[in-house]
Amino acid sequence: MRRASLVLSGVCLLAFAAHSRAEDFYRGKQLSLLVNLSAGGPTDTEARLLARHLSKHIPGNPTIVPRIMTGAAGNVAANWLGQVAPYDGLTLGFFSTVASASLMGSPSLKVELGKLAFAGTGAGVSVTYSRRDIGAGVKTPEDVVKASELWMGGLSIDSDKDLRLRLQLDLLGVNYKYVTGYPGAADIRLALQRGEIQMTSESMPSYRAAVEPGLVEKGEAMPVWIDDPNEAENPTPKEAEGIAASTYYELFRRVRGKPPEGLKWEAFDTMNTVARGYERVLMMAPNTPKEALAAVKAALMAVHVDEEFRRDAIATMKFVPDYDTSARAERILLEKAAPNPKLIAFFNDYIEEGKRVSARR
Repeated sequence: MRRASLVLSGVCLLAFAAHSRAEDFYRGKQLSLLVNLSAGGPTDTEARLLARHLSKHIPGNPTIVPRIMTGAAGNVAANWLGQVAPYDGLTLGFFSTVASASLMGSPSLKVELGKLAFAGTGAGVSVTYSRRDIGAGVKTPEDVVKASELWMGGLSIDSDKDLRLRLQLDLLGVNYKYVTGYPGAADIRLALQRGEIQMTSESMPSYRAAVEPGLVEKGEAMPVWIDDPNEAENPTPKEAEGIAASTYYELFRRVRGKPPEGLKWEAFDTMNTVARGYERVLMMAPNTPKEALAAVKAALMAVHVDEEFRRDAIATMKFVPDYDTSARAERILLEKAAPNPKLIAFFNDYIEEGKRVSARR
């Protein structure tokens, strides 16, 4: 008993000392939350939610300020964090798309994920939606994918958003036109409202915050399918509760009478598992001080059970994001997102095909 008491006392003293060091480190400072995609999009929406609540869980309560750095489908910010940012613990990257960029060996991603200081990951789902006026008698998702012609909008030819959506439409055999080059999700949404395009996809934060109340509930748009990191095994993602659509996998089975298969399905399924399973990747600069990284990880774990954060998340996005800061999450991220030579070759050819068929803005 005495030995156990001494061990417990030692653990408490170490925890107290770590807390004190982190408090000294962050007191009176500003922590930048570096967002790699445009303002008004789902990454920005979730980052701002996190920024409102994270500080109170970091010893020293630093001011947290979102900072947007776009470019190269989100890779500019990751490159800056890995190659330029000071190693001072005052920047936390809040990134989308970098896991799939790593998987594809994207030439615009100049930094290896394993070189950055891992803080956490977050999974998510996305929703593909379309205008309701794309043809006579379009009332269901099955009607949408049987339309005689469809205009799809995206970010860039080599972005995982565009590649996944193109692959899904190709697998279904949909006759579609492809418009890309919009700066961000909010710009694509406006293009859909203006009638420039008829279909796109967004991850859950902006779908719930902007698409659902602004388009779906007004009868202007409809959800067509849902993408989940394990959709073949998970036909009803909990985050998508109340959305009148099934997963893409289930829709394909209904429309085609069999599961999807072949190289295009393998490419989509692998990318979707990475893009949705690691929808958010939270990183700090290499050689970030240990006490800073530990404090941020502890705060990310604490914020998930913060009742104020949870209420704000439900009000904003109708779900509560959960960030995994474990060593296991880091190991799986680096394994799953490692460059895949077979898929790199496939996507290089598929991107070239996209260049030929796209109508660029």
